[in-house]
Amino acid sequence: MRQIIAVLFFLHSSFTMFGQAIRQEPATDFRLPSSKGDSISLSQFRGKVVLLDFWASWCGPCRVANKHLVKIYPNYRNKDIVFLSVSLDEKSSEWLAAVKKDKLSWLQLIDIKAWNSPVAAAWDVNSIPSTFLIDREGNVVARNLMGSALEAGIDKLLK
Repeated sequence: MRQIIAVLFFLHSSFTMFGQAIRQEPATDFRLPSSKGDSISLSQFRGKVVLLDFWASWCGPCRVANKHLVKIYPNYRNKDIVFLSVSLDEKSSEWLAAVKKDKLSWLQLIDIKAWNSPVAAAWDVNSIPSTFLIDREGNVVARNLMGSALEAGIDKLLK
């Protein structure tokens, strides 16, 4: 019963946060290396909706969440949204192996400082997976939406 209450509280908080945070929380910019070696900043996607996802190869719940992102990504690939994942792995080799195994075809970044990451600290990431929706103006409008709530949040921003 406690688990059900916790899940319901989480879902309620997720929906409520979407309504409360709109245009009130500017996204903190960062720059990290991609899986291709480029240096990518969040601000370069201004004007597009961004799904920012923090995860790691060793995180079981993250790997499960990746399956959902892989499933929905084709629905959004040609729309005005950028899927941007940030790994908190310490070893690039383990991160790249997980990207390949999970078939993550969108933009992948890494911060090898893992839990000591200034980016994760700036975004108040205390657990993973941790997702953020960012509107076209660069404002965080939702945090930690999962499943159909995530899709509904994306769809709302793309209208």
